[in-house]
Amino acid sequence: MLKKVIKITIIVLIGMILVIGAGYGAICGFYSGVFLCGTYVNGKDISGMNVARASEYLTDTYGEGVDLSDLTLNFKGRDGYSESVKPETIGLKADMNAYLDELMQSQKPYEWPVNYLYPVGYQSSPRFTFDEDMLRSTIEGFECVKEAKKEKNDLVEIRKEGSGYTLFNNIADTPDEEAIYERAVEILNGKTSRDIVVDFTDCYIPHPIPEKFNDTLELYEKIDKVASSKIKYTDSPLSYEIDGSKCLSWLVTGNDGLPILDENNNLVFDEAKVVQCTEKLAQVFDTSGGVIEWKKQNGDTVTLNNQMQGYMVDQEAEASRIKESLLRGGVMKRPPVYAQTGPGRGRDVVGKTYIEVDMGSQKLYYYVNCALKLKTDVVTGNIRRGNGTPEKLCYVYFKQKNRTLHGANYATFVYYWMAVTGHIGIHDATWRSKFGGEIYKTDGSHGCINIPKNMAAQLYDIVEVGTPCVLYY
Repeated sequence: MLKKVIKITIIVLIGMILVIGAGYGAICGFYSGVFLCGTYVNGKDISGMNVARASEYLTDTYGEGVDLSDLTLNFKGRDGYSESVKPETIGLKADMNAYLDELMQSQKPYEWPVNYLYPVGYQSSPRFTFDEDMLRSTIEGFECVKEAKKEKNDLVEIRKEGSGYTLFNNIADTPDEEAIYERAVEILNGKTSRDIVVDFTDCYIPHPIPEKFNDTLELYEKIDKVASSKIKYTDSPLSYEIDGSKCLSWLVTGNDGLPILDENNNLVFDEAKVVQCTEKLAQVFDTSGGVIEWKKQNGDTVTLNNQMQGYMVDQEAEASRIKESLLRGGVMKRPPVYAQTGPGRGRDVVGKTYIEVDMGSQKLYYYVNCALKLKTDVVTGNIRRGNGTPEKLCYVYFKQKNRTLHGANYATFVYYWMAVTGHIGIHDATWRSKFGGEIYKTDGSHGCINIPKNMAAQLYDIVEVGTPCVLYY
């Protein structure tokens, strides 16, 4: 009886093993063409799906980047050229077949129990595929490609437009269809972003310009150098700029309306227009001559003739340098070429160290770096006799000790002489016992500025030749 029970038990166990084995084998067979249970891609369960079904499912549920209904491919060439291509034009599609094929190959059907117990997740993005023939045909239909195949007569010429010149050139590099195709393939392969731009600006076959146009190109290069030039003059606080594009009107032209060249193969400038420019430059930077506005001791303003030996632009030298700079091209920053220089710049021709004579109040002031160093009463030119000291901005141009001053009917010895304009100077007057007040109106000098001897000695020792002197009433 026992033997019979054991026999039956063995038979049952063998049957169960056979059933389980058959079931396991059947399940392995099932998973031989589909993904194992517990397989997740991008968080989606693709268990039991084949590659095609899984690709369709994942593509449909991926979201961004796979809905091609409003997608446009932008091809960008030179000179702003662009072409917009719809996906269907090149058979563009999005799928995950390539990735899923690799994943399917990596899975072993007999490992399904492990996957069941320990699900596995993967991450991947859809890939774009396209029809190569359709892509080539699309590129061949680009307007820039078709235009390049048209026959045309090569032409390079300079044309006058408004106040400038332009270069007309219908000789252009040819778009390289094969290079454009390869660039597109390079970008589309593996592309998952919706921003698809195929930049083919470097996919061109060079087209050299025939030698017969070399003279035209050389002339235009010279013109362009002038047009792109800038000369920026700076001499604080003053500044002035010459814009080369506005100097094209200075160029001398021939019968064809184009600029001519001299024997040295340089552009020729209208000298009169260059001179006009240097005159404007002098108006900005010159400080000799003209008038200045001066604030008097009492706060009022007076206009004085300027006789300072100030800055003067060397217009002849500047004319040459301006032409050289324009021919060379580029941007240059520099001060003007000066024929002479002096104290102060711009409106501040006096500077911070100067003598100020207020003839209305009969006072002399000497400032050093804006600090008052000396102040004294004076007696200036006799108003009643018509010898009034003139109003002006001048400067100490000479000084000497122990000098005899000569006039029509006098010869006067002074200890300290500081000449400021013509025969007029500042000097001691030992024959006077009083200074200041209104003495100058009836008993003034022949035009000089009389000061006490001790003041004259101090001023003589500290004042320098070239020091500005402001005279006003």
